[in-house]
This record gives sequence, structure tokens and C-alpha cells, in this order.
Amino acid sequence: MKILTTIITSVALFISITTSKAQHRSELPAQDATGISLDDIKKTKARFKYEIERTKTRSLPITIDTNFDSFIDEADYNEVDIEALQLNDIVHHNFQKDIHNYKAIASYKIGFSEDFYSIVVTVIKKETKMESILINYTLDGKFMDSILVSHDDLTESSTRTITNISESTLTRNHIFIEDQQERIEESVYRIGTDGILKELSSEEVLIDKVIRQLELRYDKVNTHLLVTKVNPANTQETIMVIPEYAEIDEDEIYFELNSHIVVVTNLTGDIIHHYFESSKTNGMVYDAVRLSEITIDTAPYIVAKNARAFGVRVNFYGLSKANPYSKETISLFVKSGNTLKKVVHNFDVMEYGGEWDTNCAGAFIGTKKILILSKQVTKGYYDIIVKEKITETINYENEEGDCDTKEKITSNSGRLLFDGKTYISN
Repeated sequence: MKILTTIITSVALFISITTSKAQHRSELPAQDATGISLDDIKKTKARFKYEIERTKTRSLPITIDTNFDSFIDEADYNEVDIEALQLNDIVHHNFQKDIHNYKAIASYKIGFSEDFYSIVVTVIKKETKMESILINYTLDGKFMDSILVSHDDLTESSTRTITNISESTLTRNHIFIEDQQERIEESVYRIGTDGILKELSSEEVLIDKVIRQLELRYDKVNTHLLVTKVNPANTQETIMVIPEYAEIDEDEIYFELNSHIVVVTNLTGDIIHHYFESSKTNGMVYDAVRLSEITIDTAPYIVAKNARAFGVRVNFYGLSKANPYSKETISLFVKSGNTLKKVVHNFDVMEYGGEWDTNCAGAFIGTKKILILSKQVTKGYYDIIVKEKITETINYENEEGDCDTKEKITSNSGRLLFDGKTYISN
């Protein structure tokens, strides 16, 4: 019996060793693309989820001003799972690679989105430097992006970092003390819906300030058609057209846009003039005829003795190859108190259309109009002379089978007169 038991044990041990070697050779644990075993991934996910659930949440907006004076009492600290949050990689990779001696002392969540997690972690490095880091993770714990949001240094009192965070943007201020003078370098980041942080240009910062003043959400703004231009009549100002979705289908095959026309100060981004128009009257509809572009026209439209207008041009084009179509309209605006007055409404300055066989034969007509301010005045505003050029084109196949063109050009002129509220055709 003793011999049998020994034999069985030896066989079992042999099978175990053989199986182990075979697995090691050809049946390694299932791995993801990084080479980490799936079992480890499952453990990491569970550990990350637990860390997320036990981390407290702070509401927005929030100012992050990390300093040693903020960590006096025991309640100021909380336990942080370094491995679950992958801090060894994040802290060393994104900041100072030569520093490995650090302690994570506190953390809290910020609720930017339901699609990813955001955690602010505070760490002490070499006992003299304290940093807070904003880290974004996917819902299953994969690192997305991170940024230093605040710091304090006991060995160097001439610099510090403070960050203000809103629902969509992060404004980071690096503060330097030089010759008893404070200098601030400001950087603004947008937190995308994908959790990635993007530093904004000066123009984008200005746009962000205006969108927040208008209390609009970024997902309700058509940023592709949004346009800005410095006002040549006052280079301290910028004119903006901000299109806001009024109605949209899921595939964006059709949408209507409300329009916010604003004039803002370049220094602060404050709105000093604002005009709102609904999609029901501004003509900004993207349908079978596509709204392709909005531009700001700052030509010197001197419409009255002390009034210079600027234009907003809107371009459209049709999708039909057999029936090509395009159009451009212009609206003119003048400053009036803290708003804008629309004195020319969606006036057609270009229209082109026709019908052809998509090979050669067809007929087309194109109209272009130029607006010229006259010296004659009607109800306090100069009349606008409209110079019109009409081009009629006929394409046909000649006797040799080549495609020939006949063209006829005519010209017209008209006037727009001010009726006390807006310009109308005479």
C-alpha cells in the first residue's frame, strides 16, 4: 500500500511537471497586446473599481492650490492604492523621471463625464515637493491622460502652480515671483469627451470664454461652422458667429442653427455686443441644400455718418450633380448699445444653378451682386447701390462631337433703402 501511494504520488508529480513545462512552452496564459495576463488584468480591473468606489467626489467648479499647509490634520490624508491607479508609471513618466522616492497622500474624484473617470492625486516627492496630478482613466481603468495641476516646493518659494477647473475647461496658472514682482503664465485646456486634454490657442481661449458667457454646451455648438475675426475698425475687439444647434437628426443629415453674433474684447473675452436670431428666420438650415460655410465680412460698410457695419456671409450648395446649385447671402450688422442691429437681412449676393446631362449638354445661370454705399440718405442711412451681373451659359455638343459653350452676360442695378428698421429693395 505504501509502495502504491508512492507510485501514485510520483506519477502525479511527473504529470504536474510535464504539464507545467508544456504550458510554459506552448500554452502560456492568455495575454492582451501588452503581454499582461488576462488573470492579472481582471485583478487589476477589480482593484481599480474598488479604488474608484471608495474615493470621494468633489463638485465643480474647483480651485486646486496644493501646499503643505493643507495637510496638517490626519483627516487631510487618505489611503491611495498606487498599483490600482498605476501611479508608478504615471508619476515617473509624465513628470520628473529622476525622482522615484514619492508618497501618495490623498486623492479625490471629479465628475467630468460618465464615460471616463477623473482623479486628482496628491503626492510628496523627496519630502520637500508636493504635487497634485489630474489623471483620466477609461471606465475599465486604462490610463488616458494626465496633467500637473498644482505644486508646492519647500526649497523654492518663488514658484507655484494653481489650477481652476470648470465643467469643460482647466485653467492652469504658473506663478513666478521675480524681484518681488508676480508674473503669471496661464494655460487653458479643454477636457474632451474622450478624456484627452487639449491646450487651447489664444483664439480658442477667447471662444471658450464666450461660449461659457452664453451658457452654451459645447455639444450644442457647431464648432465646424463657428467663425471669428478681429475687427479692423477696432483691433481690440473680435467678431464671432457662434452657431447653436436648434434641431438636429442623429446622423447630422439635417440640422437647423440658431445664431449668436457677438463682439468681444480681446483682453478679457467679455461680450460687449450680442445679437441672437432663431433658425426660423436666419436661414441657417442644412438639408438637401447644404450650409457649407459662414464667413465674417469686415469691408468698410459705412451705412451712416457714425455707423460702420460688418457682414455675415452664409454659403450653401446642392448635392445634385445633374442640377448643380449654390448660393451666398449677406446680412449686415451695426452696433447699437450692448446689442447689434441687423440692417440687411439674408440678401442674396450670389446664386448659381442649372441642369445638364452630366456629360456636356445643359443650361446654367449665375448671378453675382456687389453692394456699394451711395451718398444719398434715406431715414438717416446711406442708400446701397446693388450692381448685378447675370451670366447665362449653354453647353452643347458640336458637329465634331466636342463640347462647346455659349455665354451671355447682362448687367442690372438697383437700390436698397433704409425704412427705419432695415434695408429694403427699392
